[in-house]
Amino acid sequence: MLTEGVSLIESRSDRVVMEPNETYWNPARKPTVRIVYDNVIGKDEGIKSVAAGDGRVDVVFDLTPAEAHAFPASEHGRIQTKKAKTILTGVFNENRPDSPWRNPEARKALNLAIDRQFVLDHGAHGYGTVIPAFIQPGRYGADPGMTPFPHDPEAAKRALEAAGVSGRDLVFVASPAWKGVVEAIGQCLSKVGLGVRFVSAKEEPPEEFDVKLEWYFDWTPQYPVACVHREFFGKDATLRQGPEDPEFDALYDKLLHTPLEPQTEEVVREVERYLQDKAKALFLYSPFTLFAVSNRVDFTPYDTCMSELAETRIKG
Repeated sequence: MLTEGVSLIESRSDRVVMEPNETYWNPARKPTVRIVYDNVIGKDEGIKSVAAGDGRVDVVFDLTPAEAHAFPASEHGRIQTKKAKTILTGVFNENRPDSPWRNPEARKALNLAIDRQFVLDHGAHGYGTVIPAFIQPGRYGADPGMTPFPHDPEAAKRALEAAGVSGRDLVFVASPAWKGVVEAIGQCLSKVGLGVRFVSAKEEPPEEFDVKLEWYFDWTPQYPVACVHREFFGKDATLRQGPEDPEFDALYDKLLHTPLEPQTEEVVREVERYLQDKAKALFLYSPFTLFAVSNRVDFTPYDTCMSELAETRIKG
């Protein structure tokens, strides 16, 4: 959580209290109310509190698409969305030497089998934006010439069969928050002769899993490759599910040695094109960040996905 112009007066595992700092240098951004982060009230209870307008909770962060969709009609609160710098993508399991997903043509074929708008609409209630790779259109590094993979089930089926991937269930590991997305993916893959088995990320994934869905976000102003792409494919990646990729590493090194604009942004675009050309991931969409917000506050969410309240004000 990030705020400005406040003083921490209480910090416990169950509760954090901040008071306005009367000596804060910027009057335009100085808070005027006490801020309380309650770590005991559960998310479900917090959402009900916002909808009921009982005054206990004003903002609930990080709703799932299902929670936002189920928010009741209320005169006291609402669902607020933010087009943040987020991705929901599938990481192919390339750890086994015999993994079919080491083959770029197999990865590309699975991408062709996915109707991304259908997955977004039916798996996440439309809370998001389909994007070509890892960067949203209009953001720093987005390539205006890139478009998402087309939905081409016939071509996908032929290529998957040629790669030896046909007539079986693919195992998808994902947070329960994305179970609806996996089910929608399953509807797409049924058209190319494949089934889908969902495994919760809270469980130990089987060694033979095929794809792991990962939600991630870019908290940097202009360095998405270092913050996001590297975490999936770099030498020190935390989310990589396969061997190192010398071609990606070379592009990353090129970026580190390109300090000036506009050349820097062009290298970022080169990285994006490489990801799509090699179908390095199962590209899906950019999820909105979702909040339940009391009508008594003007809440300003940030596209960094941080719990920032610097611009939020109590109405009246």
